[in-house]
Amino acid sequence: MKEYYSIGETAKLNNITIQTLRYYDKIGIFKPSYINLQNGYRFYHIKQFFYLDIIKYLKYIRTPLDEIKDIITWNPEQMLSFLSEQETVIENEREQLERSKRLLDRRKSQLKEQLDIWTKKQENTVYTRTMPKQFIVRVETATTDSFNQAEFYFRKLAQMLEERGDVIDNYYGYIYHLDPYTDQDEISCNCIFTTINKEEKIDLIEDEVCLDSIPAGEYVCISFDWSTNNYLSYYKKLYNYITTNHIQTNGKVYQVSLPINFSSLKEEQFLTELKVLKTN
Repeated sequence: MKEYYSIGETAKLNNITIQTLRYYDKIGIFKPSYINLQNGYRFYHIKQFFYLDIIKYLKYIRTPLDEIKDIITWNPEQMLSFLSEQETVIENEREQLERSKRLLDRRKSQLKEQLDIWTKKQENTVYTRTMPKQFIVRVETATTDSFNQAEFYFRKLAQMLEERGDVIDNYYGYIYHLDPYTDQDEISCNCIFTTINKEEKIDLIEDEVCLDSIPAGEYVCISFDWSTNNYLSYYKKLYNYITTNHIQTNGKVYQVSLPINFSSLKEEQFLTELKVLKTN
């Protein structure tokens, strides 16, 4: 059986490039068994391939080459300790990727909902739509109006989520009482919220921040381009529809504002939906 292989044969047998083998030789982590001094040809012994496999699996778990140079000199006990540490790193990265995937799925779902709301807005009328249960994290706002002070509380939610490895999305929500308001300054939010995935495990330490949910069911809704000038007129339109049609509700208004522009260089523009849960 052949024992020595040229650099080209070694590269082919081990699914690696010739350039990589030359670089490994240069930095001293995998050298040929001998070099023909007359022509400079490199030759590797077949028993060396085992050690090349070690380097390859260390690279596969994303170990930097400068670390590999030290690791391959370690004993089995040291190697086991290193692999245990790498397992923890990979597990943390896996959890982060799963969170990212859940956030991506949630954001896609919200954008689809936003497009549906946009279509309803074009009709300029009250409509109903059935909503699934939504899981939220909310912060209590005892004396907050929904137009001037909300950003402070959203920053509080964002900071709390980011400290726990998550990130706030673009789903901005408010909850307040359904009442016959005559001036928008009378509207005071009970809480401000953003949605989360039900799979998220969030350890909340702030007293005023808590996990909650928005019930599934049929909602009476109206949507519009948000502005302080037209807000009350749309609210009254929704309120009058509910009272005129004797619709029983849970007495809460759920307001959701979704950005239409995604750059601060553009004019601020939000699509807003007001929705009230029907209970009859």
